[in-house]
Amino acid sequence: MRLLKDEGDSVRRGDTIAVLEQPGLSALIGQRSAQAQAAQRRTAGVAAAVADSTRAANDLTRASQLRIQGIMSAQQYDALASAAAAAAAQLRSARAAGSESRAAIQGLAATEAIQDELVLLAPADGVILTRYLEPGEAAGVGTPVVSLGIVARPWIRAYVGESYLTRVRLGQTVTIHADGLSAPVSGRIVDIASRAEFTPRAALTERERADLVFAIKVEFDDSAGRLKAGLPVTIEVPLTP
Repeated sequence: MRLLKDEGDSVRRGDTIAVLEQPGLSALIGQRSAQAQAAQRRTAGVAAAVADSTRAANDLTRASQLRIQGIMSAQQYDALASAAAAAAAQLRSARAAGSESRAAIQGLAATEAIQDELVLLAPADGVILTRYLEPGEAAGVGTPVVSLGIVARPWIRAYVGESYLTRVRLGQTVTIHADGLSAPVSGRIVDIASRAEFTPRAALTERERADLVFAIKVEFDDSAGRLKAGLPVTIEVPLTP
């Protein structure tokens, strides 16, 4: 329905980024609400149903003695028996309404939770990098609406050749170079992949394209924001002996 942020906009955690709409959801919430209210009304009559059933059962017990003594006609006895059976059925229905009421309330809560999920909130401070959808477009299950760059925790994905992997360690300090930087930026290796992959063809030279490499993740502190998302950089890693 609405996209409140554009590419390049800064957002704070909790800011509303987009509002989605699910057709028919309001009608479904109204239906579930009516079902819950009806079940609660039936539940409220349990005490009265217990009293009616008890009274009808007692009347039938007394009538049985009168019927044996010939004081009460068969027609009168049958009427009391029918009333007792109806009161017992009403009591069973009222008691069953308790579980129905709980199920209806849970169903209503689950449906209302869907409505809450249609408001997309920023999970962290950052910058909107890409808008994948525009107002009026359909968002399928799993379809991204925007991508958010978390500027407070910038990181770089780099690749280390298989032959050098044993000489790289977690926590190691590295140097980051990029075109246009007057001075390099210091970083730290925070993750080393456990599975090898082929070198990205766009990253290295023709000779190295067939090599197996391991991805590493480097975090760094760049308060001035000089290293932008998507910027190619070179990582200088001092190899351990």
